Amino acid sequence: MGNILFLIIDMQNGFINGYTKDLPEKILEFQNKIRDSVITAGTRYVNHKGTACYVFENWKSCMEGTEEAEIVPELRGCMSQVFDKDKYSCWNEETKQFIRDNGVEKIYFAGVNTGCCVLNSVLDCYNDVVDCTVIEDLCGSTSGIKEHEAALTVLRSCITQERVISSEQAEIEICLNNA
Repeated sequence: MGNILFLIIDMQNGFINGYTKDLPEKILEFQNKIRDSVITAGTRYVNHKGTACYVFENWKSCMEGTEEAEIVPELRGCMSQVFDKDKYSCWNEETKQFIRDNGVEKIYFAGVNTGCCVLNSVLDCYNDVVDCTVIEDLCGSTSGIKEHEAALTVLRSCITQERVISSEQAEIEICLNNA
């Protein structure tokens, strides 16, 4: 297998709350275990007056230039690239070009929100026939565990159960790839 990408979705200050507060440390711990075997990148949702979230929901958090929109301090140093986006999905030309340029053949997804940005990014990736997996215990929802679990159910149905795994399973897969 070619290069592996560990893609961390929207781990920003504005998405940390009581439901997601443990994710940065869990993701960093996992990344430290696999860092020599993968490329790590991230995404950042940048809200503005033209986004669907702003227009339809009147959601004004994570606005461009605010501290809310910044990647959490724990994870800033572990990403080789951060892709800014203003939609749920990170699957755009910049991301796809990065994947081509780095010979990425497999993507492991982690981050927030499982039912929005993670779900849309994974489905777009899968629809482009790129091998992808969601690390279920390294994802979360600012709306709580029920929304997170509902999204995992949808993901298991849409991309197959085998592609929604634990961080322990992902670590084993990644290590076997590099054996």
